[in-house]
Amino acid sequence: MLISGAEIAEKIYKKLESEKTLEGKRVCFVSFLESAVSRTFMEKKKKVAERLGMAAEIREEKADTTEEAEKIIGSIAKENFDGVVIQLPLPKNFDTQKVLDALPENQDIDILGTKAKESYRKGLTKRIPPVASAILEIFKEHRVDVAGRHITLLGKGRLVGEPVAFLFEKLGVRYDNFDINSSQEDMMNDLEKADIVISGIGKPHFIKPEMIKNGVVLIDAGTSESEGKLVGDVDPECAAKASFMTPVPNGVGPITIAVLFQNLC
Repeated sequence: MLISGAEIAEKIYKKLESEKTLEGKRVCFVSFLESAVSRTFMEKKKKVAERLGMAAEIREEKADTTEEAEKIIGSIAKENFDGVVIQLPLPKNFDTQKVLDALPENQDIDILGTKAKESYRKGLTKRIPPVASAILEIFKEHRVDVAGRHITLLGKGRLVGEPVAFLFEKLGVRYDNFDINSSQEDMMNDLEKADIVISGIGKPHFIKPEMIKNGVVLIDAGTSESEGKLVGDVDPECAAKASFMTPVPNGVGPITIAVLFQNLC
């Protein structure tokens, strides 16, 4: 069964609209990389913000160094936006974490700055990193119980692997975590046993049907480009063996945008 991320996202939007808690709030989406893909993502988020009654701005900034980018983020933060999203990736010569850390914690709705991440890990905030929150929404919608299940998490990056690992630690759930530097043999052995697989490894169609067992839950949070198309980590043919599977596109992605705005409530 393929999970429709758009349907779950729409339920979240309707709830936010009915509560009217976001009306009048201000949000800013900032990019430092000239990219049509980044622009498209920001436009999508801006459109959602306006639907929810918010004032939204897109800033496409230019900076040559990490220090210049930090100053720009600091300046934007002083404009008293309720939330600021720094669109990734940043230029390769930037220290990404330093730029993310230039944003005050109270405006960091993506939970990517060091202070925001630590507050989440310590239970000091109700905000949840968007990908982790999206996965929780999927589990809730489809009544997936993680207790006692064999969970395999692929990827250790800041957008998927790290926040999902934080989530499982907070839930007290055991999981096995691998990335591209892990032993391939160990990874394959683990995948074969997994009841739930969450992947953010960023390798097109890396997971094949022969690697997984029947009835597995597949959450594909990986995105990359292949032959000009956006694809995920999971080969679409895996759907025949999975009990639930999120496609790419229209899987985890739409939900992460919806829960991003929940963090503003």
